[in-house]
Amino acid sequence: MSTVSNTVMNKGVIRLNRLFTLISSGVLSLLLASGCATVTNGTDTTTNGTSAAKPKLAFQNRTRELVVTPDTKVDPSPATDVDYTHVSVLTAAGKRVVLDARQTPILFVAYWCPHCQRTLELLSSHKSELSRLPVIVNVGFPKNTELQEAVQVEAEETKQLNLHGFQMYYALDPAAGDKYAPQGYPTLAYENVRGIQTLFGEHTLSVWTSVLGL
Repeated sequence: MSTVSNTVMNKGVIRLNRLFTLISSGVLSLLLASGCATVTNGTDTTTNGTSAAKPKLAFQNRTRELVVTPDTKVDPSPATDVDYTHVSVLTAAGKRVVLDARQTPILFVAYWCPHCQRTLELLSSHKSELSRLPVIVNVGFPKNTELQEAVQVEAEETKQLNLHGFQMYYALDPAAGDKYAPQGYPTLAYENVRGIQTLFGEHTLSVWTSVLGL
């Protein structure tokens, strides 16, 4: 792994390893293996409890890591505890906008999450087969991340993964992941006849075609 790897990514991997240990022992559902755990604290601490310096953000292509079989089921959950009708985010230019999942699907992703990277690749490469693409909200940043840093990391992700067609937004608050993606990344918020639903984890193209064709 690169020496400039992000603290948040490292913590996410540690938590994922713990999750997979629990999964293998039958404590947790296999569903958890299809996505990355959120990271509530974007800072690191030294042994004496003081905050360590925030490392430089750097994108890494992790699409070959933590490979799982994508979920084949359309298995959303009702969005009962989160308001996805008023998601405050920033554009790359720094403009504050409010997204509403009733108007357009919103996909919450973290740049360090392998499941998110593969999902974005899948949606981008098959966008002609989808009725619509979700807007992307980039979350999972460490505390005090500046917008320019987040934009640069996302631009490198777009370049390395050859992504096309996405409208990108940013939620820099480290708590945004827990708020909007409490199960983990990636999380899609969208509306169907039952109201606003959330879909967590990697899924097959047929699932994405189903939910994004509504």
